[in-house]
Amino acid sequence: ELVAAGPNRSLHHAIRRLRARQARYGCESALAFDALLQQREIQVARFKATDFASKVEVNDAAVKAYYEGHPEQFRQPEQASVEYVVLDLDAVKSGITLSEDDLRTYYKENLSRLAGQEERRASHILINAPKDAPAAERAQARERAEQLLAELREAPDRFAELARKNSQDPGSAEAGGDLGFFGRGAMVKPFEDATFGLAKGEISDVVETDFGYHIIRLTDVKAPKEPSFEELRPTLEADLLQQQAQRKFAEMAESFANAVYEQAEGLQPVAEKFKLKIHTADAVARQPAPGAEGPLASARFLEALFEPESLQSKRNTEAVEIAPSTLVAGRITAYQPAMTLPLEQAQDRARTLFLAARSAELARQEGEARLAAWKADPKSATGLSAPQVISREEARGQPRAIVDAALHAPVDALPSWVGVDLGPEGYAVVKLNRIVAREGLDEARRAAERQQYAQAWGNAEALAYYELLKQRFKVQIKAPRPAAGAALQED
Repeated sequence: ELVAAGPNRSLHHAIRRLRARQARYGCESALAFDALLQQREIQVARFKATDFASKVEVNDAAVKAYYEGHPEQFRQPEQASVEYVVLDLDAVKSGITLSEDDLRTYYKENLSRLAGQEERRASHILINAPKDAPAAERAQARERAEQLLAELREAPDRFAELARKNSQDPGSAEAGGDLGFFGRGAMVKPFEDATFGLAKGEISDVVETDFGYHIIRLTDVKAPKEPSFEELRPTLEADLLQQQAQRKFAEMAESFANAVYEQAEGLQPVAEKFKLKIHTADAVARQPAPGAEGPLASARFLEALFEPESLQSKRNTEAVEIAPSTLVAGRITAYQPAMTLPLEQAQDRARTLFLAARSAELARQEGEARLAAWKADPKSATGLSAPQVISREEARGQPRAIVDAALHAPVDALPSWVGVDLGPEGYAVVKLNRIVAREGLDEARRAAERQQYAQAWGNAEALAYYELLKQRFKVQIKAPRPAAGAALQED
């Protein structure tokens, strides 16, 4: 706005326009947010469907009529009974027996790894020389380190004294350069290599790192305690069993795939050959059911089960990989296409649904009658809840339908009444007593609302301009809109 003022319009005039726009946004944002977050005091009378169930007359004729009038509620999707076998690492492990010799050999070969990490304690003197420092500065720092090293060669016991006086590492200088115990991977590699190459009490040559030049003294070595074979037996067995199972699975996978294909009439021969359990399941559909686990949660396996060949011939599927080191094969043993259940099978469900629907209808009729009576004579209203203030932000435990109805109710003549159909839950009558002004809003909240309103208005204007450009230049965007939150991926 200030830039647009140009030489022909005063800065003062531009500032006045900015303030006018801010004032307009402030007024408009207040109107918008006060309407959006308006609070209303209401009272509610609920007519619950369950309270009317005892008044419903349930007989065979009524249930049949409901069944015939709502066939979609008794539509059963296609489903199948299936059996399947799973070859995974757990199945392979069950067939492996570890020998004592194998365990003891594995113990000897892996003792150093299983025992833990050796730790070393060292002290150092650092002369700072960052890697990006001028060459002359680094050369001077190295020369100083070489001088200190020469002094230490003459008097090694002065290491702590010289470190306190000369080391430029503030974290260790006061402690005589002591760094405490550390293992491999804790220090930069040149420092680590030098430290783990020293004998206890030995002083290194000058060691160069990105931080500068170090003189290192190894002061102690903490070797890990070697656990006994019996202490490590559970770990040894688990590790070795996992390794052998992975090798054996790789060998068995191809044989398993061949077996389910070559003996496709059933899974019993495969189960016996590989010592696998045959699992069964009923009411299996083409898509994974909510809460499904294992193979029945795999869309890929279900797709294989419902392929035309497998569905019609009830032959084994191919071996399907549903997870790393996990193969499954299955077959359909019985298939039921999608159908409307006959009344004989749907009798109980039809009776339950009829009772619920009729109860909700009676609740609605009673609620509508009360609404009409209370509108005509407000003093006759009984059974209303205590007054409570609700808003879009604070529903106070009321269903969304009641909140929406209360906020959309006319306010030209208060109190006003509105009925709310709660579907299978029944009906509600809402009495709107008054509008409650929003109070206690500090300037920070108002400022945030003004900013939010201005941003929303700006976004709306930008979108409108964008749509105008599309129309003017006859642009068509044919690429699908990206899913919300989809991550960008690079090839």
